[in-house]
Amino acid sequence: MKNWQKINGAGAAPNFPTLTQEQLQELTLGIFQIKQAISYANEHINEDGSYEIMISTQTNGFLKAKIQSRHSNKKLYHAIVQYNNRTVLEWCCQCPYGNVTIGTCSHVASILWYLGLARHDTSKLKQLSSNYVEVFKDASPMLLADDDGDDEDNDDDDEDDEEEEKQNGDDEDEVHN
Repeated sequence: MKNWQKINGAGAAPNFPTLTQEQLQELTLGIFQIKQAISYANEHINEDGSYEIMISTQTNGFLKAKIQSRHSNKKLYHAIVQYNNRTVLEWCCQCPYGNVTIGTCSHVASILWYLGLARHDTSKLKQLSSNYVEVFKDASPMLLADDDGDDEDNDDDDEDDEEEEKQNGDDEDEVHN
């Protein structure tokens, strides 16, 4: 299968089966891969909101994606999934755990989670890492306002300290006279 066509995952593989959380857990054999899958999928979503996969142009029911390793920025793993409109049939991945005979690796799980569950319920999609930047941008006016307020408070404290020193100094002068 040398012929692959890049497609945005939101509209790709319309006959990919819709999966429940329970079905996903049965395929992955646990919650750990699903938690990792969510993170991988959110990292895989481009800035424009697309999840890029490739569909086989030679054989129906085959797709693949290049998923970035979370442990090495230089590693991209190719994960391949075979499916029909009822279920996911087989999968493999180039990662060290990609050819396990029971369950899936997190790279394959991210494809299953996105295509089978998340794209049908977009509330599950969050670009967590890019949202951190937005949080800091949103918080910057508050931080600047606090800084300004702190400076004013400090200035007032300095003025109060000066007044106290003057009063204490005046009192000392009166005592010594």
